[in-house]
Amino acid sequence: MAPDKTTITILIIDDDEIVCHMAQTILEDNLRCEVLTAHSGMDGVDMMIENEVHLVLLDVAMSGWDGFKTLSIIRDKVLLRKIPVIMLTASADRGSVIKALELGVVDYLRKPFLPEELVTRVSKVIWEYGQEESFVC
Repeated sequence: MAPDKTTITILIIDDDEIVCHMAQTILEDNLRCEVLTAHSGMDGVDMMIENEVHLVLLDVAMSGWDGFKTLSIIRDKVLLRKIPVIMLTASADRGSVIKALELGVVDYLRKPFLPEELVTRVSKVIWEYGQEESFVC
């Protein structure tokens, strides 16, 4: 008998509700994943603690905690630190990319993104982290 498969849960942390809605729709329509959204870093970390999250899409520029502070907090929490994070940003200056990589992001996606690029990058991360064996997308 095949093992039970669990649906992938992706959390989008972005203070732009339009970006959250657009990314959520694209991912749910193309990957059949559950997508949660949070509009601040603090809310996102709380959602990660309260839900089983398999991948995070994290905006860099947010009011309150920016993406780097949020990522630092995620990496400091034992229960969250292994969850892969893809950074989302409108600017991809070299310093920000390097800082994000040093903090352990698995990918960096510039906004505005093409739907195909979002789906491909998310699928790639799911594949690389072995999610395809135990999760349904």
